[in-house]
Amino acid sequence: MTHSEYRNRLKNDRQAAQRKLFDDYLNYVYTIVFSRLRSCGSREDVDECVSDVFAEVFSSYDDKIEVSGDMKGFIGTVASRKAAAFYNRLCRKSREVALDEELTDTVKGEEDVSAEAEKNEQRKVLLELIESLGEPDSTIIMQKYFYGRKSPEIAGSVKLSPAMVRVRCSRALKKLRKLLDEKNFSL
Repeated sequence: MTHSEYRNRLKNDRQAAQRKLFDDYLNYVYTIVFSRLRSCGSREDVDECVSDVFAEVFSSYDDKIEVSGDMKGFIGTVASRKAAAFYNRLCRKSREVALDEELTDTVKGEEDVSAEAEKNEQRKVLLELIESLGEPDSTIIMQKYFYGRKSPEIAGSVKLSPAMVRVRCSRALKKLRKLLDEKNFSL
């Protein structure tokens, strides 16, 4: 859909035009936002950011701002900027919470510090191994086990059937177990 096609649809039936735009670009926007926020945001944060992206896109046409060029490029730019702003806001909030906790907590013992460091190292290694699985396996594992999404929900974002998502997830877990065994890594 081009900008002019969308504007023509918008003149005829506003709700149908917005629904068509949303349906056409939801997976594209979700992928951009999810890839940016998956390290710090929850599923609700991703959904909220996606909603904000479409709200801005819709309002840009309402405000009669002249949008030129590729519509996909325009929507991708809006999604990237919104996701970056959301990411910065989430990171700032988590840093403030961490600082507050640090100020209110008592000084941790040496065992607590070493246990925390070991736990952080395990997380880092685990995330690196998941990333090494490649796409779409890493996305499937992250969405299923870190965000608690079900196969039908994941299927839409990775453009596979729910059955194929389950198969890919099973195979990815086997690969991940093998990689963990090779590194003598236990959870």
